[in-house]
Amino acid sequence: MRIEWRYGDRQDALITVDDDGQAALEVWELDRALLSDFLNLMTGLDGHGRQPVDDGQRDPQEWGRLVIARSDDGDVIRVDPELYWDRVSHWFRAKGDDPNPYRQSGQR
Repeated sequence: MRIEWRYGDRQDALITVDDDGQAALEVWELDRALLSDFLNLMTGLDGHGRQPVDDGQRDPQEWGRLVIARSDDGDVIRVDPELYWDRVSHWFRAKGDDPNPYRQSGQR
């Protein structure tokens, strides 16, 4: 299983995808805290609610362009650098935040 951040139709989604990359299985309600965890340690993903994907939404491509894909143990599998930084800017930098929690608390 892997976890993908996708962007499409002016909306972001975090989905779980099967090992073959062919079927979306679950989707999270995305917020900045969840996205920050996904981008950093991936330790709190289970604490956020995720819902099964309807049969009509199983194709990962229907969730939009792939921003970044990570294995369930955290390894980065694929990333679109331009889209990644665009979406990080949208979710964090435009609001004066950083996705890294250590930088937000003033630690370096």
